[in-house]
Amino acid sequence: MLRCRLVFHCIISLVVLLGDSLPADAQQTTVFGPISADSLTGVLREVTVPSGNPGIGDVISVLTGLEVATAPLGSPSGGFVYSYDEGVGAPLRRSSTFGPQFVERALTTGRGTTSFGLNVFNATYDTLSGYPLDNLRVATFRGPQPVISSSTLSMRLRSMTAALFGSVGVTDSFDVAVAVPIVRVGVNARMVQEEPGVGTAVLLSDGFSTGLGDIAVVGKYRFWRNRDERSGLAALVTLRMPTGNEDDLRGIGAWRTMVGLAASAELGRLAVHANGGYEFWSESVTLSNNQPGPFDEVWGLADQVQYGGAVEVEVHPTITFTVEAMGRLVRDSGRLDTVSFDTELSPELGVDGVDLLQVTSGHLRKFILVPGVKWNLGGNRLLSFGLRMAQADTGLRDTLTPLVGFNWTL
Repeated sequence: MLRCRLVFHCIISLVVLLGDSLPADAQQTTVFGPISADSLTGVLREVTVPSGNPGIGDVISVLTGLEVATAPLGSPSGGFVYSYDEGVGAPLRRSSTFGPQFVERALTTGRGTTSFGLNVFNATYDTLSGYPLDNLRVATFRGPQPVISSSTLSMRLRSMTAALFGSVGVTDSFDVAVAVPIVRVGVNARMVQEEPGVGTAVLLSDGFSTGLGDIAVVGKYRFWRNRDERSGLAALVTLRMPTGNEDDLRGIGAWRTMVGLAASAELGRLAVHANGGYEFWSESVTLSNNQPGPFDEVWGLADQVQYGGAVEVEVHPTITFTVEAMGRLVRDSGRLDTVSFDTELSPELGVDGVDLLQVTSGHLRKFILVPGVKWNLGGNRLLSFGLRMAQADTGLRDTLTPLVGFNWTL
C-alpha cells in the first residue's frame, strides 16, 4: 500500500507540473521557479517533494547541518608556548614549532599568555554518501520500459566558515579557549522530472544563510610533562553549544561535550602529537525517510568518536610544516542508498517498480589528511595555510577544502 502511494504521488506530481503545456506528440521542457522558502531546510524540502520521495530533502538538510556543525574548526591554542622560568625570573619559550592546524598538542601556552586567531574555510561539496551532488537520482519508476519517469536532483552546496579564536593560559598547566564560528551556507537546487516521450519539468530553488555556528569552549589541563617541558600529556574537555540555526543548516540543535586526551613529544626539530576523545550529545539527531505509519525507518544519530595525529617539522626558525590525519565516527547513524521496491498498480499506469534514494543502515565515517604550513611574520604573529583532503567519507564530502589562518600571541 505504501509503495503504491509513493508511485501514485510521483506520477500525479509530474502530471501537475507538466499540465496542459505539453502537447502529447512533442517532447518539451517546462521550467518552474525559483521557488522561495523561509529557510534552507525549506528550500530543499520544496524542491524535492514533487519527486514522490518526500523525505529526501529533510535527509539532505540533516546531513548538511551535521557536516557544517561537526567539521573541525582548528586548534584554538596559541602558536607560541611559554612557561615561567624561576631561574631567570621570566617566561621562556618551550617549543620551537608552532603547533598543528587542528590536532591539539599537550603543551599549554603558559600562565598569562593570551592569543587571538582566525581560521577561514571555504567548502564546495562534491558527494553525499558517495553519490555526486550534481546527479542525485532520487526516484525512478519502472515498467515495461526501463524508465517510465525519473526525478534527478542537481545541487551546488557551499559553506564558508570564519572561526574566531581566543585563548588564555590560566596557569602554566591550564588553558581555556573559545571558538566562535561565523558560517555562511548556500544552496542552489534543480530538480529535473523526466517522462520519456511526454516531457521534462524543471523546478528551481535556491537560498543562503549567514550567522553563528555552534560555539565551542575548550579546556586543556596538562597533567604530566618531562623535564624540559617539550613533551607531555593533557586532558581535553570541549563544550559545543547549540547556537547554530538548525533550519539554516548551521547547527544540529544539541549540546555536545567532548572528553579526551592529548599527547605530545618533541625531539629536536620534530614534534609528534596524538588526540583521542568521545563526544556526548544531549539529544540525538533524527534521520527519517518520512514514510507514513509503521513503514518509516528512523535513525537517531548521537555521540561521536574523534581521533587524530600530527607531525610537525621545523624547517626554519620562522617556518613549520605539518601533516595531520583526523577521523570521526558518528554512532547509530544511517547512510544514503538506492532502494528498489516492487509494486502493483492498475495496468493503464504501467508501473511495476520504483527505485528511491533512502536512508539505510550504515555508519557516518570521516577521515581527512591536512598538509599545512605556519609562517612567523615577525614577533608572535603567525600566518597559516592548509588543505583538508577527504580520504574516506560516507556523509557530505568536500574533496579539497582550503584553509587560511592567522594567530597572534600576546
